Amino acid sequence: MKNIDKINFGLTLLTLCFWMVLIFAGCDKEVSRSPVESEAPKGFLYINSIPNGFTIFQDGKNTGRLTPDSISYIEGGVYEITLKKKYFKDTSLVVTLAEDEKLNVVVDITSNPSMYGNLSLQTAPAGAEIIINDSATGRITPSTLFGLFPGEYNVKFKLLNYRGEKIIAVVQSSKTNNYSQELRDTSVWVDYQIFNSGIQSNSLTAIAIDNNNIKWIGSLANGLIRFDELSFTNYNSFNSAIPSNIIYCVSVDKLNNVWVGTDKGIGVFNGSSWMTYDVNNSGLSSNYINIIKFDESGNTWIGTSANLVKFDGVNWTLYNDTSGVDWIEDFFVEEQNKIWLGTKSNGIFILQDYVYNEFSRTQYNYPSYSISSMSLDQSGNLWFCFLPDTSGRGAVSYWDGGSFTNFFIGTQQNSIKNIFIDEQNFKWIATSEGLVVFDAQNNKTVYTTNNSLISSNNIISSVRDANGIVWITTFASGLNKFKPPR
Repeated sequence: MKNIDKINFGLTLLTLCFWMVLIFAGCDKEVSRSPVESEAPKGFLYINSIPNGFTIFQDGKNTGRLTPDSISYIEGGVYEITLKKKYFKDTSLVVTLAEDEKLNVVVDITSNPSMYGNLSLQTAPAGAEIIINDSATGRITPSTLFGLFPGEYNVKFKLLNYRGEKIIAVVQSSKTNNYSQELRDTSVWVDYQIFNSGIQSNSLTAIAIDNNNIKWIGSLANGLIRFDELSFTNYNSFNSAIPSNIIYCVSVDKLNNVWVGTDKGIGVFNGSSWMTYDVNNSGLSSNYINIIKFDESGNTWIGTSANLVKFDGVNWTLYNDTSGVDWIEDFFVEEQNKIWLGTKSNGIFILQDYVYNEFSRTQYNYPSYSISSMSLDQSGNLWFCFLPDTSGRGAVSYWDGGSFTNFFIGTQQNSIKNIFIDEQNFKWIATSEGLVVFDAQNNKTVYTTNNSLISSNNIISSVRDANGIVWITTFASGLNKFKPPR
């Protein structure tokens, strides 16, 4: 037994020695060592420019840095530094940097005469004052301005009786850039559109002028616009209590309140607050308000999509009918007990003593069943505007008490939309093919984009102010101001 124990001990000892030999053999292998890294270069190049903001290129490569900035940890040597910026000539310089040197480089771009450029400015007609970046230059067109620093300049041209025009002019190093601008004559026509004024909409539906010569303009989708010939103020459903942004008509009463007809009822604005009327809080039976007028007794008459309504300030009176008197586009109160009505598709009716009587087209031979507008002239004739329909073409006509006299204007498709008659007995007629004017003797003049500076042929309405200026609304080209010949 003892012999066995000795044998086991010997085997264990032999195994331990074997493993120790292997371990020491591994330790005898050569240990590799990494070479000591050399120290990073300490060269430093600080680059600045007057003015700042130039991109720094080193030996033709963009460093991604803008002046003022630095290039760090570079070795001593010779470097080509180039500064680049839009509209400027490139500026290059050679920099010699000693080992571990810290060098500041400042480049004064402004001291290089070749960095500057010129602007040649012309207008048609010539003689416009030149204003650059809101500062007067004391120069008029045509003129060349020399020695301008590169960049973009706001240039404005001003000339009496012409619209001031603005451009952005670019100056480039060692170049003369030419700009020519045609000026729009405003001595007769002025247009106000989104792109050239503060007006909030180009699609305008109606216009009225109050006792202070303020213009109140209805729009197709942007509410009511006030214009005092200095600035435009917008009243919409987001900033006021106006019932809707869709305006069908605008009227001003004797107290200078502004009434607007919308697709959601009536809004009345007294200059500071709104009163609204609709089917839920008034005697209205329809919220679609096409026309609002006032009689000498102070009553408000309202044409809706359903009927004619009278409002005396307290009471609402509805004049209903089942014979086709609906969607009243316009009306004329001849007397308290006699009212002429023009409907959208059923012709003319007369309301007298609460009874509707059809004014037969077959009997009286007026142009179509679709009436858009009516107005009384200084001679007592009642004028009507007609839209084309399946039975007839558009036209303007007047009733002299016995018969209609019809004027067919333009093409068969011309829509005659509105008539305004001024104190000189001129008839201002809005059509889809231009503005038509009949003088007191009914001599006709047509203004279109071909023979005038009116902004559109698609005219919606017009009115003449206290100064004799005619204001015209268009479908998609804003507001027009017209100074007619005297």
